[in-house]
Amino acid sequence: MIQTNQRHIDYRELCAEIGQSPEQLARLRETGDYAGTTKSVKTVLDGRNRAAAISSPAGAPSDPHLHADFHEWWIIMAGEVAYEIGEYEQIVASFGDIVLAPCGYRHDIKPHKGDQCIRMVVGLEDSNHDLKGLPHPRTLPIPEDWEPPNMIHTRLEYMTERHGLETNWGEVVLLDQRNRVNMIHSLPGQSNRPHWHPDMDEWWFVAKGQIEWKVGDEGPFVAGRGDIVFVEAGYSHEITTVGDESSIRYAVTAPDVVHHFLDDPDAPRPPRV
Repeated sequence: MIQTNQRHIDYRELCAEIGQSPEQLARLRETGDYAGTTKSVKTVLDGRNRAAAISSPAGAPSDPHLHADFHEWWIIMAGEVAYEIGEYEQIVASFGDIVLAPCGYRHDIKPHKGDQCIRMVVGLEDSNHDLKGLPHPRTLPIPEDWEPPNMIHTRLEYMTERHGLETNWGEVVLLDQRNRVNMIHSLPGQSNRPHWHPDMDEWWFVAKGQIEWKVGDEGPFVAGRGDIVFVEAGYSHEITTVGDESSIRYAVTAPDVVHHFLDDPDAPRPPRV
């Protein structure tokens, strides 16, 4: 069973835990009864966010609402999910895409294509759906000249076309009062500069390739496409792309993240090993 703040959440195990059984899908196709087909598991509680993976089959009913005091955002993990956010035209997001609903923007989320449409929602621990709002009276296209950070829809394909896959790169794709989300592309064999954070948990979503983590004195482990990795404050971490394919990971930190690097003799040593 998946645990909140588990060091390494395997994508296949997550899909199996919150997926719809063949019996449920057969009943759905026969009766149109969606009861029990939406499932979720809490993946991260980092002191800033509550993140949960939610799975529903295509066609499941939506629950339009808004949040007046915080931005809510999602990473698409399986299938296709349609969003109507504020006055913007409907978008359809797929694996690795990031979707953002700024505070005050009504959002309507509809599983669009696939027996298992999984989105990881990132919001506040005590959020609710009480504020329903009203559909916007007009629909506007997504601006064509919009660039990161904080696009309504940041497509993984857009980012790889923007930067290519021939060099190492990183770009902030979301920045708000709680989070900085940095999309990082690394070539095979490349490592980060090992470091630790004194007052902030960090977590990652792997969108491409195979990545090895070394956390404190723990043995190394490898995370692949769709996996989630969580490291508590105070633990050092070294991250290396392994195998023959480049990797892409989304690093979720506080906006004012502090780094203490292990190769700096003047920096404090990590308190947790």
